[in-house]
Amino acid sequence: MVSVIVPVYNAEKYLEKCIESIRSQTYAYLDIILVNDGSSDSSLDICRRYQQIDSRIRVVSQENQGQIRARIAGLIHAKGQLVGFVDSDDWIEPDMYEQMVLIYKKYHADLISTGIFRDYEDSRRNTEVYDNYPEGFYENLDADIYPTMLRNYKIKDFGLYCTLVNKLYLRDKLLEVYQDVNAEIFYGEDSVALYKYCLLAHSIYVSKKSYYHYNIRNGSVCWRADERLPYNTYLLYQELKKTFLNYTNPNILLKQLRRYILDIEMHNLQMLFDIDVNVLGKWKFQYEGYYDSRIVLYGAGKCGQAFYHQLCLDEKEEHIAAWVDEQYFDKREQCLFDIQSPEVLPGLQYDYIIIAVMDRLLASQIKRKLMDTYFIKESVIVWKEVWHEALFDEIP
Repeated sequence: MVSVIVPVYNAEKYLEKCIESIRSQTYAYLDIILVNDGSSDSSLDICRRYQQIDSRIRVVSQENQGQIRARIAGLIHAKGQLVGFVDSDDWIEPDMYEQMVLIYKKYHADLISTGIFRDYEDSRRNTEVYDNYPEGFYENLDADIYPTMLRNYKIKDFGLYCTLVNKLYLRDKLLEVYQDVNAEIFYGEDSVALYKYCLLAHSIYVSKKSYYHYNIRNGSVCWRADERLPYNTYLLYQELKKTFLNYTNPNILLKQLRRYILDIEMHNLQMLFDIDVNVLGKWKFQYEGYYDSRIVLYGAGKCGQAFYHQLCLDEKEEHIAAWVDEQYFDKREQCLFDIQSPEVLPGLQYDYIIIAVMDRLLASQIKRKLMDTYFIKESVIVWKEVWHEALFDEIP
């Protein structure tokens, strides 16, 4: 039996889709635990209704205590040897647990980690992310996983992404981990539990297939200014540092931890002060042939802001007919230029629209929307590869 734990807090808008995706799993031997964490909307009513129609579902209700304590409550009530998590505003593919159980039966890995779909609420793009290891079964974790678990400096990314929800765990081992997790941590709490668990694990299976849909919402905890963030980062660092110091070779993990904390702090600057540190660093653009033309700059993210600064350095800013972005209202505070909606495009005079984003897929989606929605000719839409070396790629 697999226990699936769903922490629920004011998720009435998404909860039914989440629960239905779990009930519809092709692997039927599920123990589904809905932990209502003091919701003030109709979430508890939805949970109770599903408990009445599906005998596999149990509802646990508590006062609002946060994600960590909700997960602990679910673990305490779990009946399965294996445990997975689903957040109440996300959903999963029908064969997720069947496929992970098949892997477990074959390898008996302590942790099974799959890919994850990142579904952006504004539908600008959806991406698929995998752990940065070849697919397969790993037993020599000291050599194959731990040296790059939080940071692979060659590829400048995580080795094992710190998301709990796209994985399968041994209940008893995970319960041992959660007995010593600081429940005050509210941002980055996944990394504390996951990396503590990995240091207790004897084997890990990495899958390159994705089944979990992570819904990225602008108003979620991850994207909300919160005055507690700096102290939260301190707690997060201390918690992981304490864990890593107990490892036989702590320095290899502590260096990665410092880089991870730097990423967290850059996120805090963005949330609290609208300071995007990613705009800094070295950029190389390939638009020199367009600088003397009348251009529209599309995109006010880190790439667009860096390109605007480059135009200013080259004294070409007077050639900008407009700077547009779908999230123009939110971007106005971050940029010196007046950011406008793409809806102004039909009334503008320009030679080219330069799409200032780094991601090829996102650029392709923007280009298609420009053509289909605003009837822009393909010949005037320009996107080129952008080279960027971040300001903090290395840390001693």
